[in-house]
Amino acid sequence: MNLTNTNRYARTLVRGSVYALVALWLVWIWGPILWDLFTGVSVNPQTDPPTLIPQQFTLEHYMTVVQEEDILIYIRNSTVVTTVSTALSVLVGALAAYSLTRYDPGDGQISFFTLSMRFLPPIAVAIPIYTMFIGLEWINTWQALIVAYLTIGIPISTWIMLIFFQKIPEELEEASRVDGWSRMQTWRRVVLPLATPGISSAAILTAILMWNEYVLALVLTTTKEAQTVPIYLAGFVTTRGVLWGRMGAATIIALTPIVVLAFIAQERLVAGFTLESS
Repeated sequence: MNLTNTNRYARTLVRGSVYALVALWLVWIWGPILWDLFTGVSVNPQTDPPTLIPQQFTLEHYMTVVQEEDILIYIRNSTVVTTVSTALSVLVGALAAYSLTRYDPGDGQISFFTLSMRFLPPIAVAIPIYTMFIGLEWINTWQALIVAYLTIGIPISTWIMLIFFQKIPEELEEASRVDGWSRMQTWRRVVLPLATPGISSAAILTAILMWNEYVLALVLTTTKEAQTVPIYLAGFVTTRGVLWGRMGAATIIALTPIVVLAFIAQERLVAGFTLESS
């Protein structure tokens, strides 16, 4: 009887601990977003520190951000740069990951060198890239950001997809070639369909990373015609204080596209990570 009670107590304790950890995780993830949401609709958010629940509500900050702050220009820049850099990163990453799983002559050394690039902090490559782009007259252009983002996106995409391509049996490719298919036909009809969850996961995570990138955009852009959303949001921190209301409203608007993308693609993302862990 005592043993039964002890086991029941242990299960209850474990279950309670799990619930507490999940609750803390939800607060950690969603707390800042809720704070931005409430701050963006507060009539007087300039208290120090700002209160979580506003006393009065207004949409004035959202109207000001959309009509006066040109946030749509920054969202356009981020959308173009993120879309192009993600597409190129996933394309090159897929080819690189497949090649490394099938034809790595360095017994894993080339893979390690390629993937180790993802551990570099952006500032480590920002200054050399800035110096090179000055000579090309690419400062304050989309192509500068796209090329710079590829230094981060390609290693990340390759690293994610490498695991998926390793799980595809080479026997399937050999069987297709016995049937007379070329290597390109095998790649398109056999390998790519099986690697779709990995490609989707790489695309989603790379897009989120590109959308939120700050350091490279800070170094390579100085005008709103090329600056991205993170640079725009940082501008609300001024020498005279933080514009809490506008920053909260702008943050919610800027988060919307990437949150919508995550919700639309969540099934593929979960499927990809499930396959990766299996």
